[in-house]
Amino acid sequence: MAHEEKGRAKLEESLRLSLAHNLEEHASRAFTNLSSVAFNNHDYPLALRYLDEGIAYATEHDLESCQRYMTTMRAFVHFETGRWTMATDDAAAVLGESRGYNVTRIPALTILGHVRVRRGDPDASRALEEAQELAMQTKEIQRLAPIAAARIEIAWFAGDLEQVVAEAQSMLQMAKDYSDPWFYGEFAFWLWRAGVPEFLEQEISEPYALQMANKWRAAADAWKEIDCPYEAAIALSSGDKAAQLEALAIFEKLGANPAAENLRQKLRTSGVRGIPRGPRPSTQENPAGLTARQMEVLSLMSDGCTNAEIGERLFISSKTVDHHVSAILAKLAAHTRAEAVSVALQSNLINPK
Repeated sequence: MAHEEKGRAKLEESLRLSLAHNLEEHASRAFTNLSSVAFNNHDYPLALRYLDEGIAYATEHDLESCQRYMTTMRAFVHFETGRWTMATDDAAAVLGESRGYNVTRIPALTILGHVRVRRGDPDASRALEEAQELAMQTKEIQRLAPIAAARIEIAWFAGDLEQVVAEAQSMLQMAKDYSDPWFYGEFAFWLWRAGVPEFLEQEISEPYALQMANKWRAAADAWKEIDCPYEAAIALSSGDKAAQLEALAIFEKLGANPAAENLRQKLRTSGVRGIPRGPRPSTQENPAGLTARQMEVLSLMSDGCTNAEIGERLFISSKTVDHHVSAILAKLAAHTRAEAVSVALQSNLINPK
């Protein structure tokens, strides 16, 4: 810990000097490094402080690659802390500015795909498939592991334990010389959850270790302490009836429909009565993460309106419409307006006319 504090102090000094001498790229790099350290330590408030300041600085000084990189990191912070719409908004902003191979496109696609998995979007695999294709070109574990985590959840909800085990073991094998207790904890936990406990010499982070020791209440408290509500709910779902009902409330608040439905079935099977049916579709958060305004734009797109016509109907500028259309394409993993409308129709986001 003392070593980490000294390292952070040096990074803070680097940032101070860079800002004082107008060394723009060095300052942006310092913001990135400081936020990365805070994120890896699961200190999300500190990470967000550096990221918000760093993104504003990079934007002001036209450092586009730095701005996009930090925006994807902020998307991960929002994702892990249960702010999924904010996560997809950041990811969509990055995707709207990038095409083809781009290092920031990989995490942005990963975030969109993983949020869709947790919300139960039937088209969740589209973004993850593109992310996997791009990540394989890097062969970097920090790119591949988040995609594997999302793919594991797809397999889990489908009841494909064999795939869960294969994905988790593949990641652990790839990272056998990679010392990160959070990484090992995540994939070792999935093996444990699938009924295949694996002996690991590496250290496992406390929340995962507690859960694998069947200390679900302590694990849930540990997750709550660092503001990871989805993981806290998973821990609580291993507990007694009261804990499971608490977990169900968290899942419903997050819009984590597959996890909520699995838990409802578990409660019914155990004989619990009077289980909440969950929010009506009309009150659920948009499954694709589209805002109310973006849904209005999408509806007009389906009518064949141009951006100028959409702007006139909604009393907004063409530039604002452009931003909304880019966000819609990114969130739906579509490359054209026609493809976005098609995806929306297939996913029942909008009704045929």
